Amino acid sequence: MVLQKTETLYERDEKGELLPQEVSLEIGTKKTLDKYKDEKIIVTPLPRGELKKFFKEVANPDNSEIDYDGQLILEHCINPKYTDDEVKCIKPDLTAAIVDTILRESGISVKNGKKKSTKEAEDNFSKN
Repeated sequence: MVLQKTETLYERDEKGELLPQEVSLEIGTKKTLDKYKDEKIIVTPLPRGELKKFFKEVANPDNSEIDYDGQLILEHCINPKYTDDEVKCIKPDLTAAIVDTILRESGISVKNGKKKSTKEAEDNFSKN
């Protein structure tokens, strides 16, 4: 069977916007797993071009003060939706879980049980 082009592209609406996807939360720690194992969130993935741009920014040492995890959550976590101030107050284990979920849905592999940063994910993306 020949791979169909529609299977290789993210689904978009009539305006060309990526369709949000309801997905299971990517859990990194046992404590978080026990408490949130059945939880789902709604995210939009980062297409390849956006991933490249995002990871290029992360790799720039001049941008070391930017909260890329927070930026990723603000732009790609649709539900629950957070404000700028709320993103700063998300529990660290849940921040990692949300970021890992967004990256997983964007085709970036993340290892369960290990907290990863966007910098580590960028290293994995560069290897692919």
